[in-house]
Amino acid sequence: MGLVGTFRRFAAGMLLALVAVLPPAQALAGGGETLERIQGRGFLICGLRSGVSGISFSDPQGHLDGFLVDVCRVFAAATLGNAQAIRVVRLPEKPQEFQAVEKHDVDIALTTTTWTFSRELSHDIEFLMPLLHDGQGFAIHGDGTAPPLDRLGPRTVCVKTATTTLRNLEDHIRKSDLPWSIRTFQTLDEALQAFLAHECDLLTTDRTVLVTSLAGYRKAGMAIHVYPDVISREPLTPYVARGDRNWYDIARWVLHAIVLADAKGLTSADVQAGRIPDDPELHRMLGRTGTAARTLGLPDDWALQVLAQVGNYGEIFDRNLGVPYGMDRGQNKPWTQGGLLYSPPFR
Repeated sequence: MGLVGTFRRFAAGMLLALVAVLPPAQALAGGGETLERIQGRGFLICGLRSGVSGISFSDPQGHLDGFLVDVCRVFAAATLGNAQAIRVVRLPEKPQEFQAVEKHDVDIALTTTTWTFSRELSHDIEFLMPLLHDGQGFAIHGDGTAPPLDRLGPRTVCVKTATTTLRNLEDHIRKSDLPWSIRTFQTLDEALQAFLAHECDLLTTDRTVLVTSLAGYRKAGMAIHVYPDVISREPLTPYVARGDRNWYDIARWVLHAIVLADAKGLTSADVQAGRIPDDPELHRMLGRTGTAARTLGLPDDWALQVLAQVGNYGEIFDRNLGVPYGMDRGQNKPWTQGGLLYSPPFR
């Protein structure tokens, strides 16, 4: 046979041995485990940080509400066909928040967490897509005639520690050479209460959170001005534990669906009434044509259930932030309206 023939037989034998021990393709891709757990238990577990008005909170009757709570319901509608099949777990403060997700204590984290380079590389998590494009803002005691932010003299700033918010503030003070001092607190609520008690002059956090958290106090007559200025980019982004590619794909495309429906003007009322435009892309997304969703383990009508039971992105935003707090969508409009929310094609 010769040396060449012997080598070929050896290589073929090694290849067969390797194939025999390799796991199935789905296992290699890291797929299916999370969806199986969700469907097996019959409810979705979302990690939230409660107590943030408009974002995630409980009303006086104990009913969960808020923008991120509705997004949790979106995932339940897609995976279980029932938007109410959710269980909420309150996540600890950072960095323990990331550890809770890594240990699969929750299926998905829906917190006002900024997607950053170091967070994605330092933790065993995968960010999905920004749900709220925000920026770090400031509130000050006083009415609408408050002095410009960049002209304030010596001030004390209340801020929550162990967050990008503190690092952004430190960078801004150093870069702008501001005569400000910093008081740190373990939680945002502690920083808020200190600000309301006039223990510091300024309060800083994501501007969306400032507007919603201070709305009740301002309505009650407390003179508080929220500056329009922001000093950072804060792409607030849901994330999942790394390792289950199937669940990662599901979570991303569920978010793309509510963004696409918003861009095309397809509302919950339209879907419920059967008013579906003659749009091939919408028909593919809603499961009327094609069977691509089955490769993810979802039923063909998963997007239809999402829209019928919860609504598109714009409806979720307006219901929780726009109408009750008068918040403008700004960058959180779809790309078709000049915003940053963008969906790849459903093709």
